[in-house]
Amino acid sequence: VSVVNQTGAGVGDATVIATWDGGEATGTTASNGKVFIDVPNGADVELDVDDDRYVRNRRLSISDADEREIELPVVPQGTATVTVTDSDGQPLSDATVRLRQDDETVASGETDGNRAFRTDAIERGEYRLSAVKPGFFRNETDLTVGLETEATVALQRGRVTLDIEVVDDHFEPPRTLTEVRVRIGADNFDANVSTSDGTASLNVPANTRYRIVATKDGYESTPNVQTVREASASVIVAAQRIHELTVTTSNDRVIVGETTRIEVTNAYGEPVQGARVRIDGEGVGETDDRGEMTIEIETVDERTIDATDGQVDSEPITVTGFDPDAETGTSEPTPTEAPAETPGFGVVVTVVALAFAFAVRAARQRRRSVE
Repeated sequence: VSVVNQTGAGVGDATVIATWDGGEATGTTASNGKVFIDVPNGADVELDVDDDRYVRNRRLSISDADEREIELPVVPQGTATVTVTDSDGQPLSDATVRLRQDDETVASGETDGNRAFRTDAIERGEYRLSAVKPGFFRNETDLTVGLETEATVALQRGRVTLDIEVVDDHFEPPRTLTEVRVRIGADNFDANVSTSDGTASLNVPANTRYRIVATKDGYESTPNVQTVREASASVIVAAQRIHELTVTTSNDRVIVGETTRIEVTNAYGEPVQGARVRIDGEGVGETDDRGEMTIEIETVDERTIDATDGQVDSEPITVTGFDPDAETGTSEPTPTEAPAETPGFGVVVTVVALAFAFAVRAARQRRRSVE
């Protein structure tokens, strides 16, 4: 490896670091800038330099290494210190600073209170400097980095339009939800809006990452995370009805020994296939593709019926088994009993019986007189 500076001269006493998958080797250059380093034949190797005078922004990649000579260019070290302020010149904390070269980020970080962002050692040369902070528009400028370069970047506050639509994505295509409350929150912003037609529009700070949640009775929403840059943005927030099961029956009173149809539906009133139906807590089967199941009522009592899909349980319902014969209570009266509604019937029978007895006695007496 030959380490050379911008003029092509060899750089002596520089440490060269070679790394590959599973290994590393180092060596120090001689006065002519050369060093021999052993690496595995055919390996993909990356070369870098560790030196107080020179630096590389990116490692040099070598594919399919073999015995050859590699030139490793280096550039004198420099640093950049960047201060970010608002339009009044007040230092801003938590502003992100980025230096790019050849469309690659070389250094990045954030300001901290009154302290500016300072890069590590980087190559001296031309860079594209950008600074941004939530609630402010981005500022970009060119920067030439020397031995120790200082720069100040001013940011302007800015807002953009954010349009929000709330939909029920249970359907295909999703259907717009009306009468929804939406909360939009960030470290530098918090707002609540109501939608009458399912949409809302508001001005929000630029270059900010928002967490957006929709709220509606009977619905649950998945929070939507949206970063709004410096142009108007639109976001769709999805919500669905809270997951639940409902059990209904074709009859709430069933003759013992007969069957009734059970239907299980979801929060949208749609049939639920494969729901497990339970009677008094014991599973008796699963619903068919129509969300239905037929059960038999075997005893005279109340039976509690519910269903589960493994995620939620339905509210229980009650079905009562009954015996119609037992409920009417029919029986035949004893023939010798007098109906309660015929007063005096017993006295009449007694009189008739006595008269008959006297008649028989008189007839016997007349027969004896003739004899």
